[in-house]
Amino acid sequence: MASYNQISKGNWQVVISLGNDPVTKKRIRIKKQGFKTKKEAEKFVNEYSSKFDNGFLLPKSKDIYLKDFILDWFYNHKILSIGINTKNNYLSRIETYIIPLLGNYKLTELDTITIQNFYNHLLTKDNPLKPSSAKKVIEALSNCLKYAKKLKLITYLPTDIEKVNIEKPKIEFWSKQELDFFLNEIKDTYLYFPVLICALTGVRVGELCGLKWCDVDFGRGYLNITRQVIADKSTNTLVCTENLKTTKSDRTISIPKVLLREFEKNLKAPNDFIVLSRENEMCNPRNISMDFTKRVNKYKDKLPQISIHGLRHTHATLLILNGENIKIVSDRLGHNDITTTLNTYTHIMEEMKDNTAELLDNLFINNV
Repeated sequence: MASYNQISKGNWQVVISLGNDPVTKKRIRIKKQGFKTKKEAEKFVNEYSSKFDNGFLLPKSKDIYLKDFILDWFYNHKILSIGINTKNNYLSRIETYIIPLLGNYKLTELDTITIQNFYNHLLTKDNPLKPSSAKKVIEALSNCLKYAKKLKLITYLPTDIEKVNIEKPKIEFWSKQELDFFLNEIKDTYLYFPVLICALTGVRVGELCGLKWCDVDFGRGYLNITRQVIADKSTNTLVCTENLKTTKSDRTISIPKVLLREFEKNLKAPNDFIVLSRENEMCNPRNISMDFTKRVNKYKDKLPQISIHGLRHTHATLLILNGENIKIVSDRLGHNDITTTLNTYTHIMEEMKDNTAELLDNLFINNV
């Protein structure tokens, strides 16, 4: 909106109101005079308003440094819509990579070549990042700069860069024989119970630590997965939260009788956690993961060296290879959709193609 005022003959003044500054929150008013006619003043208003609407930079915006803006964006905007794990990951990328290398750039100084060089450095520095990790750093930066563009602090998004192709990582899992071997080796140790739960349910390690006895339906043979334990790095505390990884992570799954029997042996009060630390406290997922890795490392000559997340893959792989419906497996794992499951276990689907001919033979062998 603009107002016009003729100060004197051949001297028009215009005042343009452009709302509030996205950074200072103060009202934006542009005042200019010296126009010979009102028509000339109107032309200026139209041109200025058009530039502003398309990303015209306000003088105050040119002095904003990325290190200040990205933290303001993260703590006052992004953090409101993400869970603790995502918050930890975002903050790590911001503090470890983005601020140290790009923080002293003003928003208006960031261009595509600068971001491209930043990305290339992440891949080639000492202890280089994997392409998938470097991509996530760029995604965090891009989300921040999208907000800057929305506020008209920059005119374009400089994160449209050339990235290397990311090879799909091969998932780690054990065969039934390898799983049986490991369970037998740890039968009388602290690890046996949590490992058995992971292998027979496919829960994530954070979900494992969040399970309580009230989640077990002994009559129907079901397990409700409704919470997880997360280490909140910003407060250096363990948090039990009902905010799970995906919308489908809150789920109910059937459990086999062998696991129900183990549950009955270890049954405690309803609100107690099923898996406790060695100190009988809420369990840190990282500690269980490290204990598992150390134990597996003792059998380098007999077992593939998988992480505890590999038990989740083992669970899914064994189900698929034994004919379970892929949709059932997807629901059991808490994937958002079946596409995630299909993409993750492509290798298993390929192996199962070889079984198709044998299946058809069994169906039609008497027809020939």
